[in-house]
Amino acid sequence: MCITRGREALNKVFLVGRLSRELDMRVTVSGKAVCSFSLTVAFRTRVREETDAIDCVAWDALAEQIAQEGGDGRRVAIEGRLHSRQREGADGQRRKVTEVVVRDIEFLDKPG
Repeated sequence: MCITRGREALNKVFLVGRLSRELDMRVTVSGKAVCSFSLTVAFRTRVREETDAIDCVAWDALAEQIAQEGGDGRRVAIEGRLHSRQREGADGQRRKVTEVVVRDIEFLDKPG
């Protein structure tokens, strides 16, 4: 937990799901590895089972590990924090993006 000016603040996310799309591994201009991916998380409502696709990003050695070991459909548990930022779309409009910045990952199944 983090204490900020007398108020408590906590930003921690734990998710278990499946890697759902191609991993986007790249290197920034400054040489940092970054891997973006989507995590599909299933949940049950009173009526039916549904899924959410949650955007995630990992940096440095963790990004390289995910790119090497990850693959479409791998079951994983991740720990991280929510982060919101602004980005400009292809049409020039600014959009708010919220994603999980991954701090740790555990692969729960075998590759392949």
